[in-house]
Amino acid sequence: MKVLDCITFKEMLISAANNLENNYEEIDKLNVFPVPDGDTGTNMKMTFVSGVNDTKTYLNDYIGDTAKYLSKRMLMGARGNSGVILSQIFKGFANSIAGLQNINIEQFSAALTNGAKVAYKAVMRPVEGTILTVAREVAEAGENFYKNNNDCNFEDFFQYIVEQGDQSLNKTPDLLPVLKEVGVVDSGGSGYMCILKGMHAYLKGQPIQLAKKENISQISDGYCVEIAVDLDDFYKKEFNADRLNKSLGRNCNEIKIKRNDGQLLLHVHTKNPGDIVNIAQRFGNMPFIKIQDLNQKVEEVLDFSEEKVEKQKYAIITVCNGEGIKQQFNKYGVQYIINGGQTMNPATQDFVNLIDKINAENIIILPNNSNIILAAKQAKDMVEDKNIIVLETKSIPQGLAACINFNSEDDLQNNLTNMQDAIENIISASITTAIKDTVYNKLQIKKDDYMGIVEKDIIVSGQDLDLTARKLIDSICDEDKSYITIIYGNSVSQEKAQELLNYTVSSFDIEGEIIDGKQELYQFIIGLE
Repeated sequence: MKVLDCITFKEMLISAANNLENNYEEIDKLNVFPVPDGDTGTNMKMTFVSGVNDTKTYLNDYIGDTAKYLSKRMLMGARGNSGVILSQIFKGFANSIAGLQNINIEQFSAALTNGAKVAYKAVMRPVEGTILTVAREVAEAGENFYKNNNDCNFEDFFQYIVEQGDQSLNKTPDLLPVLKEVGVVDSGGSGYMCILKGMHAYLKGQPIQLAKKENISQISDGYCVEIAVDLDDFYKKEFNADRLNKSLGRNCNEIKIKRNDGQLLLHVHTKNPGDIVNIAQRFGNMPFIKIQDLNQKVEEVLDFSEEKVEKQKYAIITVCNGEGIKQQFNKYGVQYIINGGQTMNPATQDFVNLIDKINAENIIILPNNSNIILAAKQAKDMVEDKNIIVLETKSIPQGLAACINFNSEDDLQNNLTNMQDAIENIISASITTAIKDTVYNKLQIKKDDYMGIVEKDIIVSGQDLDLTARKLIDSICDEDKSYITIIYGNSVSQEKAQELLNYTVSSFDIEGEIIDGKQELYQFIIGLE
């Protein structure tokens, strides 16, 4: 085959999506850090598979239009740095073949090259030995092969670029020493190769079939369920929308939850409507229930619209998880919070949806995680009619420090300067549990060890939480530091946190506080200034 039509292109995408779906957990395990956020494969899967699933039903026989549609769906669904970079690769690919009904090998090769170029431009400081390197070297291999084999077919072309891509992936540890030390190849590059191999499999007449049950988040049939619940006295005080949303997300999509004083409004799409009714019934009496087949024309009855608010000068969006941490941001005047963080990277769409609801002259986004910054920036680029600033906060302590130094009465430039100064003045550290045996910077780490992390480096590890935490404190405190904030998680008692603060205060001339963050995964999140 020397010319690729739209039907074949779609089938190649489906095979690729299935291959990524089947292998994403193995890609997750390639992450260098033994921390519970090894989600490169998950983020790439959620970005690519959801985009392909949407594209399956896109009725158009032009490859250029179909690639553009896929690109838009991926851009909106992109999660984590790996997902954003992957969406940029397909954006560049689509731009290169815009308007074409069918494409030949030369055009496909040029599209791969443009995809790599666009992805490089999307990253402020590109790092070699990552998915960027693999995408670029695959594209270069494709160009060279076609120049020397003008009469080749797509099967031969893909055979060559997949072989060269594997060689590029296997060389990533030579470009990133940390990969060599841990003994893995780059996880993002591995995900990209999964996609190319899935495409190649279809061209060979061996399309990849989905080995697992399809992700429940892709519900194309089933039921639309809307329920109004009169909350009982307990849930009027204790109702937690984030917890309900997380629970429903395992079996539903299109989730909408709205609290109107003593009433809960709930909307979901699900294949098991009875389960949703049972869940809702726990919260109180149900004066209204509507269940409608999604194959019929669905009409929403309950009002989930947001109340109109007057235009504000400022609005701050922050990303975090843990009820205590959210309350702390609320205390500092943050009204808009996206639930996310480690293992829960929000999509570009999540930012865009929230931005659309905000009526403010200036919107400041605090990602609070290095793996969320690109998605936030991508959302900023997609919204043209609002002034959006992404401050590159990489931790919860940085985000909190930025908010403390925000003044709603000050002008924008002064606020950004003061917030950035505060961010740069914070040392961020944390304690979490290792998910695997590994070696990092010659430090032997065993599965289930407690690890003390400063910024992006693992400093200490051990089996005793108290001892590990104290060693971490000793490594970051000195005479120049004056204040420490210790945010303790669900697995740590207030007494343990207070003991750590007491140790810090008595060992160093420093003041501080403890905060009940109620976060998962991290026993302690520490900010030092």
